[in-house]
Amino acid sequence: NKQLVISADRSPSDLDGVEDRIKSRLGWGLVADINETTFELRLGILQLKIEKMGVHVPNEVLEFLAKNIKSNIRELEGALNKVVAHSSLVGSSVTIESASGILSDLLRANHRMVTVGMTQKKVAEFFGIKLEDMYSARRLRAL
Repeated sequence: NKQLVISADRSPSDLDGVEDRIKSRLGWGLVADINETTFELRLGILQLKIEKMGVHVPNEVLEFLAKNIKSNIRELEGALNKVVAHSSLVGSSVTIESASGILSDLLRANHRMVTVGMTQKKVAEFFGIKLEDMYSARRLRAL
């Protein structure tokens, strides 16, 4: 018997372009919902990482990273590595200011994430309709 692990952003039944028999077999196995990480989990991961690395990074810097980098754990760990490496190369201590400067491009990208609400608001503005009308069960022909 072989085991197969598949990761997707939706349940097996919602996969487009996949045969029904494959969807059925995927649904037959263990389907686990993986949610976004919490601030506490991200902070804990960073603390374990610096412990393994044997370096000192002030807790306020770790909190800053955990608060501002939410996209994924690889990116979070990469940001920590970048900050620690820069500090080591330059011979300075890690501060929020230095981390912010080193990671400015990454931090900007993380703050530009588009949400469903932002998209809905822009669509409503573009078509000149009220946001409430988009949620209404009643559909006007103009919509």
